[in-house]
Amino acid sequence: MKIFTRIAALFTVACATACGEPPDDTHLQEQVISGFYQQHLKTHTPGIPNADELKLLQPFLSQALFALLSKASETEVKYHAAAEEPVPPLVDGDLFTSLFEGATSFKMDGCESEDNRASCQVKFRHTGSSDSKGGGSDESWKDKLLLVKENNQWRIDDIEFLGSGQSSQREYLTDTLSSIVQDYN
Repeated sequence: MKIFTRIAALFTVACATACGEPPDDTHLQEQVISGFYQQHLKTHTPGIPNADELKLLQPFLSQALFALLSKASETEVKYHAAAEEPVPPLVDGDLFTSLFEGATSFKMDGCESEDNRASCQVKFRHTGSSDSKGGGSDESWKDKLLLVKENNQWRIDDIEFLGSGQSSQREYLTDTLSSIVQDYN
């Protein structure tokens, strides 16, 4: 029995050394946020994402946020179909950051966790193209992403827009989306 116990202990140590330690929660939280914003910046679609865009974002979103975004997307489709003349989108500008124009880059600024919830600060930057006089717009701000752990995976559950008065949205993404669904259905 002693030999079996020693072999099992050696195997455990060897596996921990060779396999590497599992990533900590902060690393996993940063991965989901980075994946989300990399995908968002790649498509950089303003307003409410359509069904195809939502499928690309779904792996990063909580079930509740995905459902709310899906309802808002369906609401936008119905809103445009019912209009007799062309109408503006229900959300104009970037939906997932404080700045109307959106971000051109982002950087994680730390996460705090408690049980199955976390809040993570993200630094954003928008660098505009140069104008004819050689100047360009350059904005920096932070937003806070609220995460929830579902099925042992961290997912984005809401975004708190902290950008100093830059956002045309409500304070939280879910408030903006809930208002759209309620007001236009």
